[in-house]
Amino acid sequence: MQTQSELRAVVSAELADVLEAHFYEMESAPWGIQQKERHDPYELFGFFPDTESADAALADLRAIFPELPDDFELNAIEDRDWQEAYKAYIQPWNDRRLHWIPLWEREHCKPPADAAVVYLEAGMAFGTGSHETTRLCAGRLIDFLESRPAECDRARIVDAGCGSGVLALSAAALGYKHIEAFDNDPEVIQVCQNNSRENPHLPALHYRVADLDSGLHAEQADLLLANIQADVLIPSAENLVRALRPGGTLALSGILTREIETVRKAFATACRSTRPSGVLMDSREDGEWADLCIRLNA
Repeated sequence: MQTQSELRAVVSAELADVLEAHFYEMESAPWGIQQKERHDPYELFGFFPDTESADAALADLRAIFPELPDDFELNAIEDRDWQEAYKAYIQPWNDRRLHWIPLWEREHCKPPADAAVVYLEAGMAFGTGSHETTRLCAGRLIDFLESRPAECDRARIVDAGCGSGVLALSAAALGYKHIEAFDNDPEVIQVCQNNSRENPHLPALHYRVADLDSGLHAEQADLLLANIQADVLIPSAENLVRALRPGGTLALSGILTREIETVRKAFATACRSTRPSGVLMDSREDGEWADLCIRLNA
């Protein structure tokens, strides 16, 4: 059986977020970020065919991110061991009716009969729903449904920067009929399509390649989900606010708790200049992460 070399080190939440964004842009990244439980530390890990490849890859990564830890744990690991070990990091999760279930649990995990279920491929790829930022956004999606249950057939849901498509799929599972999802990375769109195929019980969704400039249109969304990063959200604040219909809701995530006031001020300014009718804002925290929910007056 083939043996690989594994590198592993604990990293801060801030560095984990930056690394995750970097790996997302790589065509084929040997690296990943894991967090076993919600309050456990983030771990940077990588799998390589031999120690020489591991050393070279770490040197390349350190050249880009000199703040990486000095000490990495190096282990020899068999392919079969990894295939089983990584599953411990991806567990079924639910918030109220919404259930996210890894594919290998499809036959074993039995959600309630009235559950809204999304099955997800999970491994070294991101977007499995295990990150706090995704869960914060999912909570806002469910809140929106509970506050406006009669609008499920006509409300327009937009998932901006959709990643693996987990939030768009969740909206479909909850019964929304008008869902749009886009991301600026064509490879990410392929992941979305693969995840959709694993959920034949849900209506097929259309994913498109677009950024926040080309993907958003004025008064398009009743609920706009943007789980991205603070440094991307802030420059696009006016575009994001303008994309809401009167009475619409904007759910922002991907924000570290230390960044939330900066994001709040930027969006308050954008709202004053584009939506003089007024808004309501509130924020929630999950570990080191926060969201910002903005509700426009009708």
